[in-house]
Amino acid sequence: LYITSDSQYAINAITHHADKWIDMGFTNIGNADVLRALYAELKHARARIYLRKVKGHSNDEGNDGADLEANRGANKDTPDIIDISTGSQIKKLGAAARSITQATAYQHIRNIKHKTERRRTHLMVEMTKATIMEASGIEPTAQAIWRSLQKRKGTALSLKFAAFAWRGLHDSHKVGKFWEHITAVRDTHMPCRSCGVPEESMSHILTECSVSGQETIWKLARKAWEHTNLDFPNITLGLILGIGTLQIKDTDGKVLDGRTRLIQILVSESAYLAWLIRCEYRIGRGEDESQKHTTQEIEARWLTTLSRRLRLDWAMTNTLTFGRKALRKSVFKRTWSDIASRKSRTSLRSDIVGRGVLVGRTANRRPPGRNR
Repeated sequence: LYITSDSQYAINAITHHADKWIDMGFTNIGNADVLRALYAELKHARARIYLRKVKGHSNDEGNDGADLEANRGANKDTPDIIDISTGSQIKKLGAAARSITQATAYQHIRNIKHKTERRRTHLMVEMTKATIMEASGIEPTAQAIWRSLQKRKGTALSLKFAAFAWRGLHDSHKVGKFWEHITAVRDTHMPCRSCGVPEESMSHILTECSVSGQETIWKLARKAWEHTNLDFPNITLGLILGIGTLQIKDTDGKVLDGRTRLIQILVSESAYLAWLIRCEYRIGRGEDESQKHTTQEIEARWLTTLSRRLRLDWAMTNTLTFGRKALRKSVFKRTWSDIASRKSRTSLRSDIVGRGVLVGRTANRRPPGRNR
């Protein structure tokens, strides 16, 4: 049996990778069901099989004929049902213990385990998709939303916010309904007594609550965004959780990468700060009205947070330290233009900082160790 193909991937899958992938149980291998069926057919073949690689679209009669038939099949209104049941025999073999690592074994168990999506997770993701669709005109996929929280190179989202948004998408923060069936603390933990709301939700904390400082925080974020001459988006829980997929475009529909990073930084850092202030008030200060965060304190905290992100972005442009992971200076400039001071790249504009507000500064410390 002579098989000719223009796909080096298909030939390598049959020859070089076959034994290894079978021993691994096809964990993290694309087209696993098709490959299992192919291997099973080859195992049952009683003829000697020869493989030959040809260049695609090179006037090879067999290859061009195969492309023609493939196109005809792809254009059918009703696709053909291809029998790949023979692959079930190889699937039953599982994975060889001698060939897998602990991580691979764990992934294999996850693949064969029946997955069911939590109802609350599904509702939160769908709400986030609809919000981003309304704000940008493009509906992101659920996978894109989750991946936006995992992206690290050049990302605008901090690790702390990513973990916070991850739990938010699962609706698993210990607020509101979480305490509904815990009778011992339900009456004290479930409501927001400062606002008189019977059920404290994450949406209430980040967009409505009087003790999280959200009103002052979003006012400052909106004021900083005004320097870009672009419209500030309507802040909702869905926008905050899906901020990693939001894109800012110009009038021609071109994505502005710098402004996109800036809005992601402003929204993510502001939302996380509101969450921290709420937790400090309810847990650290015991909901004592006399220790409520003042407006001046909230403003100073927000400005310190934004200044820290500015300095961090500038530090990330150092190619000697971060190599390929370094942030390009052109991206830094497009992100912080009109926001950073013209005199210093690591400080905010004076009209954003304002007067009478202290912003944390980094001291010139000597590095530790003998080789200073």
